[in-house]
Amino acid sequence: MKNKILPFFGFILFICFSCNSTKNLTASHAIGKTAVQIKDGNQLIDSLLADRFSYNKALIDDGFNSKKQLPIPTVIINNTPLKTISFNGLDYLVKGDKVVDIKGLKLSASALSIITEKLSNLDQIQYNCCEKANLEYQQKNRDKNAIKTLDRQYFAALNTLKNIISSIATEARKRNASVSIEMSLAKIKLPDIINPDMKTKRNYVAKIE
Repeated sequence: MKNKILPFFGFILFICFSCNSTKNLTASHAIGKTAVQIKDGNQLIDSLLADRFSYNKALIDDGFNSKKQLPIPTVIINNTPLKTISFNGLDYLVKGDKVVDIKGLKLSASALSIITEKLSNLDQIQYNCCEKANLEYQQKNRDKNAIKTLDRQYFAALNTLKNIISSIATEARKRNASVSIEMSLAKIKLPDIINPDMKTKRNYVAKIE
């Protein structure tokens, strides 16, 4: 039995090392399905990455006998009350699933729409991947390939989210920030499906053309 699970742990180890930059993070985030009163969005994303990294490391150390709590699926901007969340020094005003303003920037409706599309879709992907991976971990006959896929998509969605907010911060410094942001984000293509199915091999990760 031990030999059968070694390849799976090898993959988990690969995922852990790929997220090595998050291992020393001490950021905390809201417990439960909704992240409420979040001020630092970067800290939240990093803490979500660190939580999964820590859980995967526990699997390597203790196998499936690990008593460590599964990472809690947590939304970043979706399904939240009116609030301000900071990404890379910019304050985003979020209401429901929409970014309605970024403080200090004069953004067109189309620019706000594309920002919302990218952030909201990736947020939904990372949340669903975390939730589905957790459910699969708890099954008696767990599907290790499904877990591998969901873990990979989870990390990729969060890292793509980080790249997008970094791009927005860069374009925001330009003279015509609204147009620059819109053109930059238009190059990033998101998947059609935001509810990943564990049994499919479809790609749920954003692609940059």
